[in-house]
Amino acid sequence: MKLLTIAFLISFISLDVRAQTPVSFSSEKLQQISQRYAGSSLNWPVVVSLAEHNITNNTFTLSSSDLLKLRSLTNSTIIFEDQQKRTNELIGEGATIFATNQLNDTNKLFSDYLDEIRNGNLENALAISEQLKPSVDALERTLNSNRLVAIQAQLISKNGLVDKRLGLLAGWNEAFVGDLFEESHGVRTQEESYATLAFTDGSNIVVNPSTTAIIRKSRIDKLDKSADAEITLVEGGLLSKLSAVGKERSNYVLNAGNSTTELNTQNFLAENSGGTNVRLSNYDGEALVSANNVIVTIRKDEGTIIRGNTAPLPPVKLLPAPKYLTSKLDTIIYQNDFLLNFEGVDDAVSYRIEYSTAYNFDENVVIKEVTNSRVVAENLPLGTTYVRVQSVDNLGLKGPFSDKFLVIRNQDTKSPPIFGDQFDQKVHFVLSNSVTISGVTEPDAVVLINDKNTEVSSSGAFNRVVSLESNDQIINVTSTDGSQNTTRKELRVVHLTEEYLFKVKLDGLDIKEDIPAANSTKTITGRAFPEMEVELKNGDTIKTVKTDSQGRWGVTMNVQQGKLSITFKANQTGIETLSKSYTVK
Repeated sequence: MKLLTIAFLISFISLDVRAQTPVSFSSEKLQQISQRYAGSSLNWPVVVSLAEHNITNNTFTLSSSDLLKLRSLTNSTIIFEDQQKRTNELIGEGATIFATNQLNDTNKLFSDYLDEIRNGNLENALAISEQLKPSVDALERTLNSNRLVAIQAQLISKNGLVDKRLGLLAGWNEAFVGDLFEESHGVRTQEESYATLAFTDGSNIVVNPSTTAIIRKSRIDKLDKSADAEITLVEGGLLSKLSAVGKERSNYVLNAGNSTTELNTQNFLAENSGGTNVRLSNYDGEALVSANNVIVTIRKDEGTIIRGNTAPLPPVKLLPAPKYLTSKLDTIIYQNDFLLNFEGVDDAVSYRIEYSTAYNFDENVVIKEVTNSRVVAENLPLGTTYVRVQSVDNLGLKGPFSDKFLVIRNQDTKSPPIFGDQFDQKVHFVLSNSVTISGVTEPDAVVLINDKNTEVSSSGAFNRVVSLESNDQIINVTSTDGSQNTTRKELRVVHLTEEYLFKVKLDGLDIKEDIPAANSTKTITGRAFPEMEVELKNGDTIKTVKTDSQGRWGVTMNVQQGKLSITFKANQTGIETLSKSYTVK
């Protein structure tokens, strides 16, 4: 029946594609179009890579051939989802322990497939999808042949310094990925170190930094594949992540301080500072906590505290996860640091932020605790960093984590722009011996004006007053971003003075304040600067001329009685600079 359904879906999509002419859509409908033509809204990067993008109106167009290609992606999506489901079922049957290498190979194919989808590489994704079913088939065969191995827990990942103890009286030695743990074995992590123990039913125990734990009991019922495990938290923190099979069939018991907890939850945190005070937080299902002959049940998003030999506190509602101040759960940056803002939560005394390059936060984890609703994630590597936040109440109980926020740091090869009207001019004219250089660039850029650091506002605006050392001077402006990409601008600044501009000649002789009238044509010449316009007015006669590349200019005209005015303007802007009048007698 399932095959018939898939065949009908593929046939329907095929007919739909053949019937479709090119499809145009706005960016807001990208996920909807991806769901319809590519089989999943998550396939939007491939749709973007195929579509023609009209930047002007921010629309995309898929041609008929593009739609045909997306039909293959729909088929691959069905294969991917089916094989993922099969793999999860095999994990529940013990693939994590009994077929570790083959499971890693299969998971790598899944990861590679998703990477190609995120990068918009359709052909690579299709090629990988063809390998999925053979890989899962091999995983199933390997699991079935090794399932009778009587080992319960295995160290499947570690980050930092992790030790192992083979018995209660044995010494501690370095632990390695792949080491097996049996009853009475211990695991210990140092500061900023993590370890993950996997059990045969697919359940995991994440060992937090500065933690010591002992496996008191570790058994398996091979008939129904259920586990029977008991773990003691000596100090530190343990995050229990039971699989669906483990939650349904297995028996997991966690001892911490004077408390004993029976877990029927897929997400449970126990913390013990090393004494008898214990904090327990449950994020799924329920857990049965007993201490001092008192039993309490903590359900989803509830917690409790056991102080010394006292009974557990009545269940306390955990604080909700903070919400990000953005509707999107990802961002692209080009610098090392990222400022994360989120909404504050009522009654929270602090917030705990984790960021890691690992999706499961089991390696390269950085933890920050803040009392306000913002944090700077520093020194982020190239690639994807995952961020999550949780609220902490006055009892020290940690609420559920927020959704993962993806910070994607790319290599920036584009220099920051420098905008400003001044930089559009070949020559910038001023009437004083100083000039204010102003413009706009990227807010995080470093701006130097004549090698002097210049403050940049949050909007990217900058300005600096520069004293001119000469009447004709070049001012250098640079803007450098966090990736050391630099844009350079040169601005020629000219200080205009009457002394320089009004050395005007009439038929080769210097003009004085008074000029004799003449009925014959006279030649008036002078020297200013390039990119200037000179306007001469005498009665009803107006003459306009532009200066040459040396700043020279000249006109011929009859000079009549009255006034002769000479005005200098900036050629590009038309703004008047200096003007002077002479008397014609």
